[in-house]
Amino acid sequence: MGPRGLPLAATPCMSFKPSVALLFAAGLLATACGGATRSGSPRSPSGTAALTGANVSTRFQRVLVAERGIVVMVARDGCVATVSSAAEQDDEGGSEEMRVRCPRPERLRAWFAAVDRLTAGLAVVPVSEDSADDTPLPAAELVTAKGQVLQVAKRADAERLLGEVRALAAELAAAEMPSPGPSSAHGWQMLRVSGPAHVILGGNEAAGLLDARMSTNGQYLCDFVANTDGGPIRATKSGWISPVVAARAIDDVLSPLADSASADRRPTTIASGIASGSERRANVASTGAVFQRFAHVQEALGDACLPELDPPTAPIGL
Repeated sequence: MGPRGLPLAATPCMSFKPSVALLFAAGLLATACGGATRSGSPRSPSGTAALTGANVSTRFQRVLVAERGIVVMVARDGCVATVSSAAEQDDEGGSEEMRVRCPRPERLRAWFAAVDRLTAGLAVVPVSEDSADDTPLPAAELVTAKGQVLQVAKRADAERLLGEVRALAAELAAAEMPSPGPSSAHGWQMLRVSGPAHVILGGNEAAGLLDARMSTNGQYLCDFVANTDGGPIRATKSGWISPVVAARAIDDVLSPLADSASADRRPTTIASGIASGSERRANVASTGAVFQRFAHVQEALGDACLPELDPPTAPIGL
């Protein structure tokens, strides 16, 4: 539940809702993609049964594609998750990134309708859970509602499916930054909180920067960047909640906001709202109160929105 009991129901992310630690751990999936072949998912077929998408009695629930350095999963009635890994020049460490984009349900339904037609004619082969053989990239898998994993047999077909996934990911990326929505009951159009934040990853605290934005139209975007012993990590989550719920939550979160003077501005710590097209930033004293109220919203947005913001300490006299 959100502030004042608001039922903040976010769009489900895939078939499960990972914690932030699992979200970043998922970046390890991409480390196997640095070469021309990869082990793990997508895995090599264990059988040679002649199948096509049309032979499968249930619809595919997930589409997974992999190419060098990137794994992407699209879940029906869910989200598009992209996990990427970039090795350093000296092969010591590297950056890990996961982006989860949850489009409006109708957009994903339209995309899967087209993919259903495409996959109906593709040759597929069953995949063994314990298969350890390498699979040449690019590779593609289809997962049914019962959990059956089928690999697209022909490279050309895998490339076609990869192209469809790329196009969807690019479309969502181009439109994921929230813009001010209609005025709420208190006149707000958008909320932004940004600043130092921390989260527990694998039992260790990771410090970084969180930037989160939410519009009264229901769109939100959270971006968390941190440096760890294993290298930089980044997690981004974008999606939509009910506009009515978003507007009520924004009104509640920004209720303590008191305007800042120029001397109060802190470049790395921001709590602000947009009203009548203009940004109003909170002063140091009220920023902490806004951060505290935003914490009630974070769990509903999930994943990359969960790192805990570190509120500024108000100087004596404010």
